[in-house]
Amino acid sequence: MACSGTKLDRDARAIDLYRDVMYESYRAHVRSDAAPRVLILSARHGFLQPDTEIAPYDERMTRQRADQMLSDLSRYLRPASWPTRVGTVMLAGGKEYRRVMRAALARRYGPTLPPVLQETSGGIGMQRSQLGAFLDGLQPAFRDQIGQHANGTPLYRAYGWIKAGALATLLYRAAPALPSRQARVLSVFKGPSGPTADVEVEEFVRGRANIRPRWVSVRELHLSTEVPA
Repeated sequence: MACSGTKLDRDARAIDLYRDVMYESYRAHVRSDAAPRVLILSARHGFLQPDTEIAPYDERMTRQRADQMLSDLSRYLRPASWPTRVGTVMLAGGKEYRRVMRAALARRYGPTLPPVLQETSGGIGMQRSQLGAFLDGLQPAFRDQIGQHANGTPLYRAYGWIKAGALATLLYRAAPALPSRQARVLSVFKGPSGPTADVEVEEFVRGRANIRPRWVSVRELHLSTEVPA
């Protein structure tokens, strides 16, 4: 994301310091279970992690300033701020900011860079809409690998709100007549049909409760307050 002209009047984390409408759109659309990795391009400081604390300043990304950055790009890259790998990328900002962003991505990732980058364009209203649509379309990510299946499939601690140890309500979408049941999540993984949870399910057989292991789609699991009527 590009920095903004509107800022707080005190030192703050970069993600909090910038207050223009693009950052308003970011805050309105970002979800805790599908938050992207963000880098901020400051016209003064170069690329910043969102939690970097900086003071207010007044500098814009003019064509001349962009040329200056491109002529000494390594000075502004801050390599430790960049993720090891990238997937879907959105460049949010004006054309001079995006020019520096594209050059930085090419320098950092070279041939491993995704062939298609999404970019904002048009007026500020259109750019806000594009950023919001990008954030709305992000899927939750697997987090914190904790092991693997015998075939090498990684097991993770969390996927979105679903976390190992969490209690959830299991309701089979293909069989809505079946009663809901309690399930405890053990791990999550990428199964053949999509994100899958390894769970222990409470089932009643002849009036007695039994705990049985199951693999279920994460779409079948709900917070207790979110079970469909």
